[in-house]
Amino acid sequence: MTDEPVVFSALETVAFTPPDSPRCYVLAPLSYRQRTALRRDMRRVGGIQVDRAVVLEALRLAVRYIDPSNGGVLLDAIDEAEAAPDDLAAQSRVAAIELAVVDVPSWVAMGEAQARWNEACPWVAARHGLRGWSGPGLPPFHADGGLVPEALLDAIPGAELAAVGWRAYLLAVLGRNAVGNSEAPSPAPETPKDSPEG
Repeated sequence: MTDEPVVFSALETVAFTPPDSPRCYVLAPLSYRQRTALRRDMRRVGGIQVDRAVVLEALRLAVRYIDPSNGGVLLDAIDEAEAAPDDLAAQSRVAAIELAVVDVPSWVAMGEAQARWNEACPWVAARHGLRGWSGPGLPPFHADGGLVPEALLDAIPGAELAAVGWRAYLLAVLGRNAVGNSEAPSPAPETPKDSPEG
């Protein structure tokens, strides 16, 4: 295998080397059609991505479901956390409320869906966004119908696959110029921490 990355796209590509890796991965921003296919595959295998407003509304519903005697105080605390996302004390109170509703079925379902999304997103994005690679331990790169075969993704070390996939996702969502040297996102901090994650 040559040291030069093989490129399978006419789109302008980006070379990405995960931290401490001897391997380089070639990624491409996705076209409109390719982004649509990525979103479709994420819906099929990846659950849902929820934003902070949805999480807080689900938390309100869970509090109403268990109907504690201090429910009004808890709902006020959720409102305060929503109004002040940078207030650590308010966010800590919300985290405590999350622990209290950990067994509420709707809260569990939302947490499981978000966990599936967090786990699937880098894998699906890498399948769609990879255009080539180079470096030790990798087989020859190829794509079928614009997608990297699932079995071929297994050749990428796990931690690298997550980094490559998050970078591919950022390229798909933000575009080449917006990504720059930003770090790959970590799973959403608002994900309920104590719900089963599959």
